[in-house]
Amino acid sequence: MAGLFPEQKYTDAAEKALAFIKRQMDVNNFQFQITFAEPYGDEYNGDVVWGEITGLTPDHDQVFPKYIGTAGYFDFAFTGKVSGTWHDVPDYANCAVNVYVIHDATYKVITCPLKPDGTWESVMEYRETYTVPIIDEATGEPTGQTREEVITYTLDFPVGEGIKEFRLARNLTSHWEQLPPTVEGMTAERLVYDAADEVSAEDGGFAYSYFSYFTVRLYSYSDAEYLNDTCRIWNVGGGRYVWYTNLVAQGHKIGKVMQQVWREGAFAYDVVGISGAIANLTTGRLPASFLIPADDPQYNKDGSNALGVYGYMLNSRTWAYDVGLALLVFTTSGDYDLCKEMLGRMAYEQNDDGSFNFSYDIYIGQLFDGYVRLGAIGWLLWGACYYTLESGDRSYVDMIQKGGDWMISKQVTDTKDPRYGLMTGGYGTYNMEDYSYSPDEIEWCSVEHQCSGLQALEGCALVLKDQKYKEAAELVRDQLYLKCYDRENRRFVQGINRSVDGAWALDCTTWAGMLAFSIVNDDAAFACLETAKEVYLTSGKPIVQSTEKDYYNTAYSDAGTFSGFRPYSDRTPDYAGAPDLVWSEGTLGYAALALVLGKVDEARRYVDECIRLQDCEGSTGGVIYTTATYGMLPWEFHVWESVVSSSWLYLLIHNPDVLFPRTLRQVYYMAKIVDIHDERPSGG
Repeated sequence: MAGLFPEQKYTDAAEKALAFIKRQMDVNNFQFQITFAEPYGDEYNGDVVWGEITGLTPDHDQVFPKYIGTAGYFDFAFTGKVSGTWHDVPDYANCAVNVYVIHDATYKVITCPLKPDGTWESVMEYRETYTVPIIDEATGEPTGQTREEVITYTLDFPVGEGIKEFRLARNLTSHWEQLPPTVEGMTAERLVYDAADEVSAEDGGFAYSYFSYFTVRLYSYSDAEYLNDTCRIWNVGGGRYVWYTNLVAQGHKIGKVMQQVWREGAFAYDVVGISGAIANLTTGRLPASFLIPADDPQYNKDGSNALGVYGYMLNSRTWAYDVGLALLVFTTSGDYDLCKEMLGRMAYEQNDDGSFNFSYDIYIGQLFDGYVRLGAIGWLLWGACYYTLESGDRSYVDMIQKGGDWMISKQVTDTKDPRYGLMTGGYGTYNMEDYSYSPDEIEWCSVEHQCSGLQALEGCALVLKDQKYKEAAELVRDQLYLKCYDRENRRFVQGINRSVDGAWALDCTTWAGMLAFSIVNDDAAFACLETAKEVYLTSGKPIVQSTEKDYYNTAYSDAGTFSGFRPYSDRTPDYAGAPDLVWSEGTLGYAALALVLGKVDEARRYVDECIRLQDCEGSTGGVIYTTATYGMLPWEFHVWESVVSSSWLYLLIHNPDVLFPRTLRQVYYMAKIVDIHDERPSGG
């Protein structure tokens, strides 16, 4: 069906949508990047956490060392002798460098006196005293008397693994410390120095400089963020800027680069970089799902406060569904490097059981509880499969197989179960009253999940060349039609558990309608199109501006009104009070069904409406998600530019066949692969 939108306005709209999605790959545009030295787990506590900062330069204001330096940077893994120089120290003979190693505590390992030649080093002076007999020179025989013979020498003193600190100290004292003898008649000692009066870092007494107006705050996140420590950022030379602390509690480790600024007569602290220890931006970028205007109550750049309540930053959240759509877009546009970056990140994020979380923070990774939904995973896996099929790059086959096997594990195999053949929803729920979390399995089989998951199973069959995925897909397709098609109302219900969930949701009718066209019955697909228009079409809707918290929108506006499709119908009590607004994602889903059924003019009518939404006042090129904000639970609709809506628009214009590709029984995707083999043992 490609080529149905040849006019320039569609090309321009698609290019603007593509550019918007690419910009969402780096939505906050932090100037500084924070990295952790290793992926410190949630249980890690009581020892040192450290990392580095990029983006700083030597031109930023620093507090410089005044007295001591090192021969180089002795990093965390270094073990051995350390050394350095000193200058401008009055009464140097009374001063030394205290060397520390930081782990679970701060250990002083050696005090190194300043040497007259302007250096210091970690060496230890030893003295061994031996009692030896006096020999008569004439006879060569012992006289019966003894004398003491003293041998002195120095050895390098090795410093162990850990963060090293070097501090100037005054009021040097020393004493000989006795050591265990190695031979009889021997006394072993070493010369130990001590200097407790240290010069502070603020007064230039440490060996490295640190930045005056930048720090790192380390938090541990559980039910909220708990500040562990505020850490200096040290310039250790060679363009390396290091931070560390051993004040570390259990929880998800989050580091924020803070900049102190003077604003409106007082100091303020801005977040200018953020990352988590487990997964961060260096693992690969993901697109932020929404572009949230900075004045919106939901906007929050650092996660500490949105709507006046603690919660993480929605403006840098990505949903797995959105990642899947972005993969389809970037594969279509030929931006394979972006696909590889996203897939590398998602392979890193994949759960041990093969599933993926419903959403992620693009800088930190998994942050919230294990909330997993099969439908979102279906889109993600289909995006990964499509990239693999189109590019020939099989780097992510293991990830795809783990995900596909997880999906098959959710298929109900008991023929007596009313859900037989369908896939259950995943696990993890939130109580809508207090948002408390429960890890329980979802027994409900959602129609939307079956549609999304069916794409993934078909893709897995093609990529992995294993018949079990095709068999699972065909069973889902058949049972979806048999169990969930509402012949009386000419639509698909919302889902099924032990009984049918008869709620009215637009995507269940349009998405399943596209699949109905490839199952057994064209009539069902046409019926779904007609029902969608009859029940969900809304018109004359303006873009509503408001400063009320639950209805907030001041960024987007338009002088005209719009027609399109609302997400829910209140024909049953399930969605009583559902908002009457134009939902661009759902409107484009209707257009996709119209295209499948050959109703090109009908599809173009609503694609055009979404292009108008894309071109509204305030838009940067993305398609706004709705025409009005209903921010409260359970609706959570916002007038924000959306990766989902922008992706649907791009794909409808350039590659509509990729949205719920029509795959009949034993007829494989676009006839690209015809030799799918059953890789199980014969007779399996």
